[in-house]
Amino acid sequence: MPLYLYAVTDADHPLPVDGATGIGASPAPLRAVRAARVAAVVSEAPAQLRAKRRDLIAHQRVLLMLGAAGAVLPLRFGTLAPDDGAVRRALADQESLFTDRLREVEDRVEFNVKALQDEDTALRDVLRDSAEARRLSALTRDGTGTHDDQVALGTVVAAGVEALQARHAEDIARRLEPLAHRIAAGDPTGEVFLNVSLLIERGQADAFAASVGQVAESLGHGLELRVTGPLPPYSFV
Repeated sequence: MPLYLYAVTDADHPLPVDGATGIGASPAPLRAVRAARVAAVVSEAPAQLRAKRRDLIAHQRVLLMLGAAGAVLPLRFGTLAPDDGAVRRALADQESLFTDRLREVEDRVEFNVKALQDEDTALRDVLRDSAEARRLSALTRDGTGTHDDQVALGTVVAAGVEALQARHAEDIARRLEPLAHRIAAGDPTGEVFLNVSLLIERGQADAFAASVGQVAESLGHGLELRVTGPLPPYSFV
């Protein structure tokens, strides 16, 4: 019977609780498929797997319960295997890699930090710092500027915003890095100009959250930090 996979753990890792279940409209019980020193936490796969909110939450809940009991390598939502034998073979083939990664994330959790800046604040900051941007903006406002001036203003502002946010991102990362065992950079999107995940000692989680709060307070108007965590170490497996 097809299996749905949640995570790889040590072979002696306890399951969350007796009777814990996984995803699906009629979720099946969780169980472990073991191979030597490692195991995969699985349940029977639902007949029709869809990325429904209910199932995404159930997947996350299982990972959080497992993470509370020890090291865990989370698998992506939707990871399937045809049967127990296929899972055991995969575990055996990658046993050394899995055990190394489990030791790295042991007693550690992930935090994701995103930095945002609204467009109005970014524009004001560029105009404050760039004489050329102020000159071109004045020409545009009073109607004496040409089309080329408008294009030049857009180019100057875009370059200024990029440079300014790069400095902010470097400063934020530098101030958070000392508490991190590892950092994984994600892609910025939209107003998000910094997207980083940090692997933090579980015992340092409160200190890290306090550090993020201090950094956020120092950023000034128009800049915001959004923090998610503690999470299973999605970005470090």
